[in-house]
Amino acid sequence: MEYPYQQYMYSYPHKIAYRTLHGINLKEYLGRLSGSSNSLYFHIPFCQYKCGYCNLFSLAGQSMQQMERYVGAMGRHARQIAKIMPTDAVFSDLTLGGGTPLALPERLLQNVFSIARDYFGIEAGKQMAVVETSPNQTTEAKLRILKEEGVSRISIGVQSFQEEELLALHRFHTAAAAKKALGFIRDTGFRCVNVDLIYGIPGQTMESFEDSLRQALEFEPEELFVYPLYIKPGTYLYHQGAECSKDAFGMYQFARGFLMEVGYRPFSMRRFVKRGQGSQELLPSLCGFGNTISIGCGGRSYVGNLHFCTPYAVDPKQCHSILQNYMEQEDFCNAAHGFLLSPEEEKRRYAIKHVLFGKGICLADYRKNFGSEVERDFPFLLEWVENGHAVFGEGFLSLTEQGFALSDYLGPQLISDKVRRLMGL
Repeated sequence: MEYPYQQYMYSYPHKIAYRTLHGINLKEYLGRLSGSSNSLYFHIPFCQYKCGYCNLFSLAGQSMQQMERYVGAMGRHARQIAKIMPTDAVFSDLTLGGGTPLALPERLLQNVFSIARDYFGIEAGKQMAVVETSPNQTTEAKLRILKEEGVSRISIGVQSFQEEELLALHRFHTAAAAKKALGFIRDTGFRCVNVDLIYGIPGQTMESFEDSLRQALEFEPEELFVYPLYIKPGTYLYHQGAECSKDAFGMYQFARGFLMEVGYRPFSMRRFVKRGQGSQELLPSLCGFGNTISIGCGGRSYVGNLHFCTPYAVDPKQCHSILQNYMEQEDFCNAAHGFLLSPEEEKRRYAIKHVLFGKGICLADYRKNFGSEVERDFPFLLEWVENGHAVFGEGFLSLTEQGFALSDYLGPQLISDKVRRLMGL
């Protein structure tokens, strides 16, 4: 089968569909944070280098002074948001993403956790805390800080244990560095360790992919995320004219069967959880209605039907300009860039956030929330059923095994015409 995937559907609408907003005062929206279904996200946009496939908001080679200024701006941002939140707002989880959060020196890393504690009530061991890392930045000293701060889940981007494939991805850690970092993580002890791997890498073979899977399993991670390679405009691989491996779909099918055979259960196309670990509870809910407050430059906030963030860019010069503007910003109480979801777009977001994960769309829950039937709102879902990609059963519309394998082909079918135009699709 030819490369079947279109894009990673991890959120909706995608931030490249965001546009300038006018007259959006956050105080009018943050009342919706009353209660406990809120998530907190801190974006750390710094990296040692820019990976060849990375189209995230991140910058390489920033100075200590820049990092200090940035964390200072995060503190101002958090203080202003905290002042206009309802007093009964509760946050159930914290995620540090990027970028590479552990690119921060130890002192600034501790400052970030202090911001979460002082302004949002995050306490070590009380809420779920998730941190992303990379091999070269994973030190014993920084892992001890994460342990002391009650981090529940740590996710490390290894991508491959093959030196040639790491170079093809424009990654500059070695397989030995990845193993050393994984050893540190295991010795420190976290409830859930996740290892990220990529398939579809130029020059990758089924044998080399299997070898990377086996090497990852030597560390007995509670979870593995396996991602198809995407080569997006603005990235190093795109400018190099690189092409994904033609065997990517077969590699996914192999990985799914292999991981299930050795005791991992698929919760989505990407996420495999070791059976019996209970670690499926260590990621925030994907219900589609939860609120997320993001602190930092590049992270997205979701409050009801309002989605907002700083402008998106991949080009280093543009990223640097946006970062400078963020660090100089004085007022964080207005949303100037984002997307206001209409009722139709909220239905699409709900469907995407359910059908691609776990059991799928609960038909009764959809009816309760929207007063309609999901198959009536999106008739092409019946074609998924006819084609063997989905099935109705036990009150759910769920993807079949074949459907899961094609999530990044099926999911984009739920994108509205308006969002497609804004994304340039």
